[in-house]
Amino acid sequence: MTTQKNMLQIVQDACTDVGQPRPTVVASSTDETPRRMLRLLNKAGTQLMREFEWPRLRVVETFNAVAQEEQVEPSTTEFARLAPQSTIWHVNTQRQVIGPVSLEKWNQLHVFPVSTAQFYWTIIGLRFSIYPVPTTSDQFTFAYVFQKWTSNAAGTVYGLEFTADDDTHFLDDELLTLELVWRWKQAIGIDYGEDMATCNRYKELLYAGLRNKDVVNLSDPWQGKLPEGYWPGYITA
Repeated sequence: MTTQKNMLQIVQDACTDVGQPRPTVVASSTDETPRRMLRLLNKAGTQLMREFEWPRLRVVETFNAVAQEEQVEPSTTEFARLAPQSTIWHVNTQRQVIGPVSLEKWNQLHVFPVSTAQFYWTIIGLRFSIYPVPTTSDQFTFAYVFQKWTSNAAGTVYGLEFTADDDTHFLDDELLTLELVWRWKQAIGIDYGEDMATCNRYKELLYAGLRNKDVVNLSDPWQGKLPEGYWPGYITA
C-alpha cells in the first residue's frame, strides 16, 4: 500500500512552493500562516472527497432486510453518497434490484401493484425503500463512498478533516499540495490562475487513471443486469 504524506508534510511542501517558511508544527501553531494553510487544506480535501469516487473511499455494505418497505439508513457519520452508477443487489438470488426508480415509478408500483419476483428500490427520507416488501431472510448489498477522508497516524481513527500534524489521508499527496497552493494565493489576493490551471490538469489526468474501465463480456450481454420486466419462465398453452 502506498504511504501517504501526513498533514504537516503537505503544508510544508505548499509553503516551499509559495515562498513561505516551512513550519515545524501546524495543528498547535499560533502563527497565522500555518493555521490558515490548515483551514484551506481541509476545505480542499472535503471538496475532493465530494467530487470524485476515490478507490480508497469505496465501501461495500451488506444488510439483512426487515419485513417492511423502509430499510436501512446509511450511517450519517460515514456515508457520503452512493457510488456512481451504484445499485443494490439481492444476495439470495444474485440479481440486481431495479433502481433507483423515480417517485413516479414508485407510486405506479403501489397504485397498480403487480405480482413479481423482481425487487425495486428508491431512497425516501434518507432510507432505502424496497418493493415488494422483503422478508427477514433477504439480504441486500450496495456500494457507497466513505466520507471520512483522513486518518490518524495509526490508521485506527478516521475523520472528516486533518486535526493533527501526523494525520494522513486517502486522497493524493500531489493533488492536495497543488490545491493548497492555488487556494493560498487566492486567499492572500495574488494571481493564482496558472496554479489553478496546473492543478486542474493534474486532477483530470489523475481522475482518468483512477476511474474504473468496464470490460465488455460478449458471453454476458446484460452484464448481470436483467432488463426490467424480465421473467425467467415459460408460457404454455
